[in-house]
Amino acid sequence: MAKQLLATPSTKKISDLYTRLTSENPTLILQPAFQRRFVWSSEHKENFIDTLLQGLPIPEVYIAQSGIDIHKIETQEVVVDGQQRLNTIVQYINETEDSTVFGTIVPKFKDLSEAGKREFLGYNIVVRDLGDISSEEIIEIFKRINSTRYGLTEIELHNAVYDGKFIEVAKEILEQISMSELPFLTESKISRMEDLHFVLLILSTIVHEGYFSRDREIEKCIIEFNDHFPNAGEIKEKFISTFKFIESLNLPVDSIWLRKSNFFTLFVELYTKTNEVELDKLKNELLQLEERIIENKNKGKEENDYSLYYTYMYSGTNSRQARVIRGQILGKNLNVI
Repeated sequence: MAKQLLATPSTKKISDLYTRLTSENPTLILQPAFQRRFVWSSEHKENFIDTLLQGLPIPEVYIAQSGIDIHKIETQEVVVDGQQRLNTIVQYINETEDSTVFGTIVPKFKDLSEAGKREFLGYNIVVRDLGDISSEEIIEIFKRINSTRYGLTEIELHNAVYDGKFIEVAKEILEQISMSELPFLTESKISRMEDLHFVLLILSTIVHEGYFSRDREIEKCIIEFNDHFPNAGEIKEKFISTFKFIESLNLPVDSIWLRKSNFFTLFVELYTKTNEVELDKLKNELLQLEERIIENKNKGKEENDYSLYYTYMYSGTNSRQARVIRGQILGKNLNVI
């Protein structure tokens, strides 16, 4: 049995935590790289604040030392678990006049009485200090807490466990493109890192040099290219240019090519072509192909390529067979690629 990792409990007033989080040189850091993005809805945030205002207990917050400022002789710590709770508290206290997050279930902080504000700021939160532990231990603790309690998605756990070159390139790509414009990536899905997952899926398909079933190769690529990702710069540049090229087509928002499975196929097929593609010709051919696919949607999948494509657009979309067939039909019907 391994030596038990001590997690010293203490209580910290909201006012103390708020000061540490929001000072000019904060000594407690929210959202380190492994933490999920902020995903609570307004209702969830208000219900949490209501719990505090009623003086009811909340789950413990875990922190760990991340380093020490040798000039200020000051320890800096990161929130291992509790980001959303602490972030909501800061947002509640800092809320501006025009904000609509709070005020439906609970009164806004500015509308609390002086006594109410004092009671809120004096609320004691249980904090467990993990001490000076390695980044690997921090990530492992975060993973174990959240995999059982909050149900992180697979990509959030990948982001927690790995911090290597492959994921780094995917994040750099997301910084230079706007995936929020794609209709299948809603704000809530992006908050759960589904945009990162989608980029990793495409990258894995590219380096795998062919389609695979579901997400089977993603973790393999993350592990294989954790320390070194050959041709990363070239792949990133081509990925971004391919995305921006598709964006410049200005396809109708209800086009089937902006559906997740079809966008994936179109992106991979365009990326793997070496010849120059004329924008207007591609757009016309895509819209013509879309028209034929929709016209044949009620025919059996064995009737023709268009009815077959329609079938694999809506069922079995993530199987290797469906991905290969969609790619083949797309390539066969688009002369420009």
